[in-house]
Amino acid sequence: MVKTPVEESLGANPGDAALNPTDSVAMGVPSSRVDPDEPKARRRPFRALAHRPYRLLLGAFIVNQTGFWISHLSLQQLMVDLSNNDPLMIGVLFFALFIPAFLLAPLAGVIADRFERKRIVLLCYAFIVVITGVLCATTLSGAITPTIVLGLSVLMGTCFAVAGPANMAIAANSVPFEDLSSAVSLQSVANNGTRVFGPVLAAPLVASGALGISFGVYAVASAIGALLISRIQLPAFTPELSDGGIFDRIRSGFEHARRRPPAVAVLVIVGTTSIFGASHISLIPVFNEQVLGTRELFPWMMALTGVGALSGSLVTSFGTRSLRATGVQIGLYALCVAGFATTQDWRVALGTQMLSGFFFFWFMTNLQTLIQEAVDDALRGRVMSLFQVCWAGLLPFGGLGMGAAAKAFGVVETLAGAAVICLLFGLGVALRYWRR
Repeated sequence: MVKTPVEESLGANPGDAALNPTDSVAMGVPSSRVDPDEPKARRRPFRALAHRPYRLLLGAFIVNQTGFWISHLSLQQLMVDLSNNDPLMIGVLFFALFIPAFLLAPLAGVIADRFERKRIVLLCYAFIVVITGVLCATTLSGAITPTIVLGLSVLMGTCFAVAGPANMAIAANSVPFEDLSSAVSLQSVANNGTRVFGPVLAAPLVASGALGISFGVYAVASAIGALLISRIQLPAFTPELSDGGIFDRIRSGFEHARRRPPAVAVLVIVGTTSIFGASHISLIPVFNEQVLGTRELFPWMMALTGVGALSGSLVTSFGTRSLRATGVQIGLYALCVAGFATTQDWRVALGTQMLSGFFFFWFMTNLQTLIQEAVDDALRGRVMSLFQVCWAGLLPFGGLGMGAAAKAFGVVETLAGAAVICLLFGLGVALRYWRR
């Protein structure tokens, strides 16, 4: 099992330090392993930047994710153009992009715990360069079709699925455990910062119809990200030796999550809010045209969503994380989505969408930090693959379901219904953990 320098000096497992003193004694873990300075560390959100491997990783992440958001918005716009803004086809696009995460993430977690994580990420970045290069060429030549878009989206989603657990594990491996909260929070801040910069950069390309150039930009960004990651020096990786097969290793990830609360609760919350919450983004292009009367708002609306998400990620570094607070945040997020669904004023729509991004990524970053702190590094890839299944792996079902519902019942009714479900779920979570 890989241990950071601080862990070596303390003789502690990462998951053990996440326990409070009472839980440590109850589980037979010496209370001295609990980090008494963790609340103080949480108030220093930039601690992770003191470590060069993390700075390189963060730089690669920012460059690659900016390219991704430019490409992602262009991909949605491309499907809007090819399908005449058919909500079902847009849902199918989301399904194609994210279904690999549902099918392959558990296997990707085993791979992340068995092979060198940096090489896994580098290989996936290389494949993304090739895939986006093909997407760029076919779009610029006019040979692009919905079938080609969906096929390349599946391949792209496969790269995301395989790289995801390794990428999250590298973030934890590149800093001492005491700086893990800072690393997760900053990575979320960077991700949501790119949700701002990416759409802003994509807006003129989308408006001018230069979608092929957007895909070329993503290819270049992935190549630069791969170069930065190749320079990262991490502690020597020693995989956990196991006589079991692939399915035994996948099962061990489930068992480890079950033994390390609140991991299972986190996974349930992430999965539910992914299906009925995050998937509402797939309907924004349709909502803009049918309710607000314009397609041009889409990239700017996504940029403002990123502004809110960036702010929500920053807030995570301050205050206390708890499942009770998460339930309240989910409820506030649901109210914002309801406000978005029931307005016909583009200014109100922009404001409520920005607030929904704020609350969604506030609780989502908290949940990712909670589960990262709770698990051992030797099984981190497998457990984080479950997180990826619940987050990205369930998005295709949510996107496809919302697309079908919008076509059958209307986009406003579908968004309002999803908001009600999230509101009731958030209240249920808050009440369940109110006295815990």
